[in-house]
Amino acid sequence: MVEAPTVPDHSVEAVANAALQITAPGAIPPIPRPLPAGWVLKESRSQPDCYYYYHQETGESTWQAPQTATTTALPTPEEQPRKRAASEDAAPEVPSSKKTKLPQKVRTLHILRKHKDSRRPSSWRMPTITITKEEALEEIKGFQEILLETASDADELRATFEEIAKTESDCSSAKRGGDLGFFGPKKMTPEFEKASFALQIGEMSNIVETNSGFHIILRIG
Repeated sequence: MVEAPTVPDHSVEAVANAALQITAPGAIPPIPRPLPAGWVLKESRSQPDCYYYYHQETGESTWQAPQTATTTALPTPEEQPRKRAASEDAAPEVPSSKKTKLPQKVRTLHILRKHKDSRRPSSWRMPTITITKEEALEEIKGFQEILLETASDADELRATFEEIAKTESDCSSAKRGGDLGFFGPKKMTPEFEKASFALQIGEMSNIVETNSGFHIILRIG
């Protein structure tokens, strides 16, 4: 009877690359498919729960998997957790049918309140704007409160929005009730564009800050 060879004393790095497979007591070791003709996997008698490769005709035994073009070495215990971890960390792929598609163009109304630190601190309302950033924010919050009172009625919200824009907005679009018409990507400042394209038709934004000042946006198309 040919006994299995003595288990070599490997370092952690060496064990990670070895073909030797040690399993938990009672576990069935994985077997590479297919093994070359004559080779089988056997449990060591002197070292239970350790498995080696044995050739039934020649009596040859080895801890290394007999290599052929179709044989793969057994994965080590150190390798297996890494493979599992990699699959667990991978983000699930979102089906293309569920991905949100942004519109190519949107149409919005907006109300702008500038302050003395705006990119252009002047408007049709006031040749030189002197209010502070904090004061401008408080003023547009007041407009927002009025608009939120009508938010449950789409028609009333739009009418109120246009009315405030005509008298209070520091943008030249005020004469059109704040209507900016349709525009596509990269036509507005990044902050304004992001907020506009995130809205549904009939939805009003929160207060949006750009280098022009503070805005409230209502998407209408």
